[in-house]
Amino acid sequence: MNSFHEFIFMGKHGAYVWSSYIVTFLVLLGLFYWFRYLLKSLRSQVKSELNSGDSDRSQVKARKLKVDKAESRD
Repeated sequence: MNSFHEFIFMGKHGAYVWSSYIVTFLVLLGLFYWFRYLLKSLRSQVKSELNSGDSDRSQVKARKLKVDKAESRD
């Protein structure tokens, strides 16, 4: 039991180490759910754009990507 106690407290650094693990886990979990939500919203947006208005796919216009002049590679 003594070795488990030493593992948990890690020579008085346990609070820092375990809190770092918890914060890292929460950030990764938050990013996972945020990207999942973003993917679902993009899918629903694409489906709604395909189903709305003209059903003829030949008239679907591509959107232009907005790029700053500083970022362009001319």
